[in-house]
Amino acid sequence: MNQIVAFLLVSLFSMMFIPATGVAFVRSTASGGGPPAFWPNAQTSLNLQLGCPTNGPLPSWGPCWDDAATDAALHWHPPTTRFRFFVQSPSVLATPCGSDGQQTLAFQSSFCGLSFGNAVAVTIFLINSTTGELVEADTLFDANRSWTTYAGPLQTDGVGNVRYDFHRVAIHELGHVLGLDHPDDFGQSVQAIMNRRVSNLDTTQADDIAGVSAIYPGASTPSLGALENPKPGSFTSGIGTISGWVCSANRIDLQVDGSIVVQSPYGSLRGDTQGVCGDANNGFGYLVNWNDLGPGQHTLVALADGVEFARATFTVSTFGGSFVTGASGTYTVPFNGHNVTIQWQESLQNFVIRGIE
Repeated sequence: MNQIVAFLLVSLFSMMFIPATGVAFVRSTASGGGPPAFWPNAQTSLNLQLGCPTNGPLPSWGPCWDDAATDAALHWHPPTTRFRFFVQSPSVLATPCGSDGQQTLAFQSSFCGLSFGNAVAVTIFLINSTTGELVEADTLFDANRSWTTYAGPLQTDGVGNVRYDFHRVAIHELGHVLGLDHPDDFGQSVQAIMNRRVSNLDTTQADDIAGVSAIYPGASTPSLGALENPKPGSFTSGIGTISGWVCSANRIDLQVDGSIVVQSPYGSLRGDTQGVCGDANNGFGYLVNWNDLGPGQHTLVALADGVEFARATFTVSTFGGSFVTGASGTYTVPFNGHNVTIQWQESLQNFVIRGIE
């Protein structure tokens, strides 16, 4: 693979007010040119290593920097695009200045040993210069600056210094991560969060949305399919399966609570879908230990090629741990006109029916 590293030095220091004159987004390319950058499968996971403020929760989108970055990522998910950011959970220790396969966001006191200069944040990406496929992207925020979060026009302190809103800077940097560049660096005059310098804009604009939608056009309709387990409003425990079917997809992804993302095996035989889909290899299933999610409500979103086709909010009950060992028990309970004997089965972390009278 012919790869080169392209460094995007993103200066967001001074204010800029720009009138809108049309849609003029610009796509990133490798250093020296080449095909425009994009992520295969129209998605990537973010490894958030930002932590929390030391002086209390953030005023907005908090309580932690990771929470603000997660919200910033959602601003790049309009219905006109199939692109999706996912948040890796748990995050992992990574080296933003090296090649480790992670899309890491972190505060650092230098840009890989160099001064940030006027830049408040920098995104570095590794791209296949032959195809334009993005391989890795890391974002560094200047830890030497005083950060906060707020909406609306830029704010300054008592002596006129800009108070840096992390949220709008994160939205901008994530635009780089998905493949957009600075319109104003290429002679364009538009309102866009992707312009080089920070402004009173605090969220994505029409030009920004046009950009992500052009790189990753949205599907006209979600794929035909169903999430059969778990059902909305259901209760679950122990070890079970997330399962269902989709008529046509290259991949099925399962997202839990907006952060945990896994790719599900797909293509098992489901003869009952033949009449709907015209073929039978449409099943998907993923084995899961529900105990790992913890007790309480959780939300599962099922995506076919990055487009949501089903979701369910369900409740998990646990015995307080991931895997109960050494327990046993057999009980008889009345059910549906019968005496049903149930027995604890450790391998399933659940009770099973032993007999019915």
